[in-house]
Amino acid sequence: MPSQAKDMEEMLFFSQMLNECSPLELLKQVLMHSHHAIVITDADASAGYRIIYANPVFCRHTGYELAELVGMSPRILQGPKSNKRIIEKLTPALKEHGFFYGASINYRKDGSMYPVEWNISEIKNEQGEVTHYMSMQKDLSNFHRLAKQVKKSNENFKDFYLSTTQKDKSHENKAVLDSLKDNQKIYAGGLRNDENADLFEDAFFDFSPDEMGALGNKVDKGELSADDFWQENPIDDEDISSLVESIQEVDVELGLLQSQGQSRERLENIANGFKEVANNLYFCVEFNDGALIIDEVANVLKELEESYEFPVDMLVTFNKEVYEWLDGAVITKNAGNIFEGENNTIAAGNQLLFFLK
Repeated sequence: MPSQAKDMEEMLFFSQMLNECSPLELLKQVLMHSHHAIVITDADASAGYRIIYANPVFCRHTGYELAELVGMSPRILQGPKSNKRIIEKLTPALKEHGFFYGASINYRKDGSMYPVEWNISEIKNEQGEVTHYMSMQKDLSNFHRLAKQVKKSNENFKDFYLSTTQKDKSHENKAVLDSLKDNQKIYAGGLRNDENADLFEDAFFDFSPDEMGALGNKVDKGELSADDFWQENPIDDEDISSLVESIQEVDVELGLLQSQGQSRERLENIANGFKEVANNLYFCVEFNDGALIIDEVANVLKELEESYEFPVDMLVTFNKEVYEWLDGAVITKNAGNIFEGENNTIAAGNQLLFFLK
């Protein structure tokens, strides 16, 4: 359809719609009844984009009343664990593209944290001037709820693993652990397809799709090759270089951990490396689920006591999954499906977190 005809069709559609409902009433209904958290700010970057409206879902997510939010900057939702690197890119991206997507940690009024992803779009007046910004946000807390479900389901197996020493693990014990890893990959969706349908239904981790939180959505991502991804979503060379450097640093520290033993400094270095990897990935919407699990592993490693004995082989496996995923998706760019590696990373990460917590 020619562009002019399409514009005319849209004008007729909106004219008919506005005859049935006033523009203000229509806007009110959209904002009030949306299932997404929506916040509208002014366009003054120097003042931190002051909030002029937040819908009921946004207020419920943050714990603030609308009257408390109006006139304030969304910065009140930031805290120590918020992703400063992503936030610093917000204003330049809005000025250049009029749109921004990101994910970070927000803080509610009561100080509790929750992971969130958001997109921001500019609003222009009739003169083409940017007057406001609208942000739609999604609470990713279900991701953490999923981790708790996995932990609960595995409680007996944790006792089993910790009761065996690294030197005294039998072949049978290793087989059980390998089976657990495979089950977790099935649960995460990495192996779910028509051929594995029966296996998935009978898997140890048997939750319905509605209970799968963020990982449940990964089944619906379909397939996206690295070639197609790079045609539509290029990542800055600087970010790729930083990503590769962080992965290499983790590899070195893991080698030292295996050869020389565990130390507080070594765990800190590994955690910092994973944190940098996650920070680089948060800026890419397709990889937010993987970034979250890497970030959570980093946070847990930072808090881990030096004397705590944990399965180093699982940490090595997790790092291997991270590397293979990112190698195919953003380094060599030869992955047939960039989400397959992400699924495997999430599966390995959840299994590791179960034993670390």
